[in-house]
Amino acid sequence: MTSAAGGIDASTARQQRNVIDAVLNVGMTTERSSMHLYVTAHAIIAAVFFIVEHAAILTLLLAVAASAGTVVMGPRLPLALHAVMGTAIAGQLFVLLGTIGALRPWSLWTFAAIAVAAGVVPAARRLNRSQLVRGAAVALFTLPLFLLALYPPLAFDETLYHLPFVRAIARSGAIRFLAEHRSPAFPQLHELLCVPSFLLAGDTATHLVALAEVLILTGLMIAWPQQRLTGFLATALVLGNPIVIQMATITYTEAALMLFVAAGFYCLDRNPIAAGFLLGTACSVKYLGCYFAAAGFAYLLLFGTNRRRTIPLFLGALAAGVLPMYGRIVALTGNPFFPFLPRLFGASPWTLTPPPPLRSSHIVTALRLFWDITFERARVGFQPPYSPLFAVAMLITFVAAIRDRRATFLAVVCAGYIAIFTFLPQDSRYLMPLLPLVAMAAASAVAPLLRKNVIVALSLLAIAPGIAYAGYRFVRQGPLPVTSAQRQQYLEARIPEYRALEHRGPGRIYVCGAEQLKYFGGDDLRGDVAGPFAYDTIVGRSVDAEHLWRTLAQSHIRYLLFSRAHCPITWQRLPSAPRFELVYADDGAVLWRVRP
Repeated sequence: MTSAAGGIDASTARQQRNVIDAVLNVGMTTERSSMHLYVTAHAIIAAVFFIVEHAAILTLLLAVAASAGTVVMGPRLPLALHAVMGTAIAGQLFVLLGTIGALRPWSLWTFAAIAVAAGVVPAARRLNRSQLVRGAAVALFTLPLFLLALYPPLAFDETLYHLPFVRAIARSGAIRFLAEHRSPAFPQLHELLCVPSFLLAGDTATHLVALAEVLILTGLMIAWPQQRLTGFLATALVLGNPIVIQMATITYTEAALMLFVAAGFYCLDRNPIAAGFLLGTACSVKYLGCYFAAAGFAYLLLFGTNRRRTIPLFLGALAAGVLPMYGRIVALTGNPFFPFLPRLFGASPWTLTPPPPLRSSHIVTALRLFWDITFERARVGFQPPYSPLFAVAMLITFVAAIRDRRATFLAVVCAGYIAIFTFLPQDSRYLMPLLPLVAMAAASAVAPLLRKNVIVALSLLAIAPGIAYAGYRFVRQGPLPVTSAQRQQYLEARIPEYRALEHRGPGRIYVCGAEQLKYFGGDDLRGDVAGPFAYDTIVGRSVDAEHLWRTLAQSHIRYLLFSRAHCPITWQRLPSAPRFELVYADDGAVLWRVRP
């Protein structure tokens, strides 16, 4: 219907507008749906690519380790022993290459190619269906740990100095003295093993090295005793500790130390050369490995056969595992145990406070140790807990010592190590090298007294805390971040000082109470509890803002970041002086620009 003027009436116009709006809404809804589908598909593809890439790296790590060990030791020994020996050989080779500055991608890929060609190809021809089925079962069991290892790095020491060392070695191809780090030089064999993964896929991929080490340890413990169920029980006693699950998925050295110590003790009665080399490699991972190397030597003195032959072979192989890494440390610092033993080798800005003499507090620490590492974790570094069965396994080991001389020896080794632990910084992860030894001793003592179904049930009970902790980690950490944007959000949500660090500009930055930002802040980040840029030296001696500005200016510091929660110095409120310009502040940290 039209009006007298020939136009369209109002109701018809409204109907037409409604139709047009409906068409536009349908188009916008379709466009939004298409965009949502595109974003979802893109996220799925990115996640699949991320997971497949890291799964390939883990497979490559295990294949190269097993192949290198097979080439050296022959095909008849257990595959896990091949893998641990191949890992040790790779680490020692990387130490030598890092010493001469030749740890470059071409040398790493050449080693991997030779190992794969020499070991993997012949082994692949001998595979049968049962081996493939066992491999699939292992992969299925590994999946939860593998996914946990794919989260971005957050652990304190991981971002404080482990990853910075890996990055520095990957860039330079050499083991160098890094003065801006908390410990400029120390045993770095595990960090060297992480370099290939870092070059392939970045920092998260270095977690796969620790995971590979725990998987190899699992295979070694299963193959250790003659009765396979005993090996399964010992393995469950190890993997049932939540702290083992944690250390298998981050870039710490404890997984490597556990592996080489356990493998060294496994070889003491079988192959003294391999035992010496593996225990020497443990020394090249961490100074604490020296205790277990000395224990291995004492074991051969007490229980070894044909000592005139085996002990020189052991000591020669031990020297081969120790000298490359410790020789480099001596060349860099003059102290094979830098920064410890300052009375023998001289003090340095990185020298730590010497341990106090024996006091009653050390005895109390030893008596309540197993309670603390399980329930009162704030006293021992607040690491994830140990299973209560660790204390039970230790008790069984001490009971077995009454009738078995080797169990007596192990009990003495454990008691001595616990005594030393009371003088160390109280961090429960230092006890982890005892886990596989105690678990094997307890399983070997208990399993012969039980029926098979009871051993299976006990193994399931023993591993349950580790499985529960893995589930807890998944729930607490949330969806796996696979893109750079998701990674940034993940780090911002979990590192209180990370947002403030993102607002810095070019130039050096000094942090107080946030030294764990070292990896994220790069080579220009300064500030720690020790060293030439210690908090007490830079901030603690400043009497006012003007004095602090002069101290920072002498070190060419352009930015100053204070952690609100962890900075021990009372400089949380700098005066609004012309020397400092406030850049960013939130609940986690405050960032100033230091004016020229």
